[in-house]
Amino acid sequence: MMRGWIGRICLTVALVGTASMAQAQVVFDACTESHTGGTGSASEASFTWNHDPVGAPRGLIIWTMVLTNSTDLAGTVTYDGTTIPPLTGGAAVDINGEALHLKAYFLGSNVPATDPAAVVINRTNNADVMYAVACTVTAGGDTETNGIVLLQEDQSLAEQSVDDGSPGTNSVRFAGIASGIGNAPPTVGAASTLGQEIDIGGQTASVVRETTAGQGARSVGWTEAAPDDVAAVHLAIRQVAAAGGVIKQLLLMGVGPQW
Repeated sequence: MMRGWIGRICLTVALVGTASMAQAQVVFDACTESHTGGTGSASEASFTWNHDPVGAPRGLIIWTMVLTNSTDLAGTVTYDGTTIPPLTGGAAVDINGEALHLKAYFLGSNVPATDPAAVVINRTNNADVMYAVACTVTAGGDTETNGIVLLQEDQSLAEQSVDDGSPGTNSVRFAGIASGIGNAPPTVGAASTLGQEIDIGGQTASVVRETTAGQGARSVGWTEAAPDDVAAVHLAIRQVAAAGGVIKQLLLMGVGPQW
């Protein structure tokens, strides 16, 4: 009797694990930007654009970049009317030389499914230039961030190793940057794919993602040998582990000792 139960446990664990991996992959969905060309937001109380998700979003990250000041000029950030909270530990600044500020906002549950969805950045109404990017991912459940890596102040650039904690399924790594590298955004690293970018002349901003999703410590970002002013945030978006894990799923499926 016990051998039969153990055999059923082993088989079911394999099946549940396979099903969970199939359902829990985080997949890049879409990124959109607030401004095209070489002019961002300045001297206005807010700016808005529409984000068009391809699938049903399970994770949303919004990047706000201040390209001419190290001060956080963003007030509230909303997506389809929902206020998106700032990501803890997800802000980078450069206060020396060319002043820069970058901040990430993240929502990993109850992401509105509206298509298109209005993104609104409420900002300090002054002449400093801002730019923003929204990115969505799909997944089998709620999502969260992990492995934040910050780059701040004058330095050269290299892709950063971002560890998602090896959750058992693939995560997607993103990075956002505001930089003093004028006339061309930083060179995208070999493991990364460019999303959106802006060049306002003396400063630039861009967002990249890893080209191939995966687990563990993986690289994402830019490569520039010459040092310059930088404010950058790198991170992984992973799926939240199901409460109770495999054992709970086994019990729900009626697999257990027959006493």
